[in-house]
Amino acid sequence: MIREIPRIIGVQSAHCAPLAKAFREGLREIPKIQPRETLAEGIAIAEPVRGKQILEAVKKSGGSFLQVQEEEVKRAIRLISRKGFYIEPTAAATAAGVLQYLKSSDPEETIVSVFTGHGLKATEKILKILEADSP
Repeated sequence: MIREIPRIIGVQSAHCAPLAKAFREGLREIPKIQPRETLAEGIAIAEPVRGKQILEAVKKSGGSFLQVQEEEVKRAIRLISRKGFYIEPTAAATAAGVLQYLKSSDPEETIVSVFTGHGLKATEKILKILEADSP
């Protein structure tokens, strides 16, 4: 379907981003980090089992890593919800990454992302985020 491997942009929560740290610092090994609690718990993996493989795939593709803050995840949940999608915070982290990436991307670039998790598994968290917007 495609002629070449696309540039891979990894997205991690700023509260748990060992791959982003390794990439940014040019490390070959995934560093030990002290993770903090994050809304995007599905990607909060302090010691990724295939971390070296992921790092290598991103490097080989000419990609990079982004770190998203908790408030960016919340904004993405609100935005995506207004568009009629009910996604969990981990999927919203990816959407937040896309929004961050768009600020520096080539306007002609084709960007593909997916929503990977349904909101039903995080209804209580999502309600708290959306209720914070209510008067």
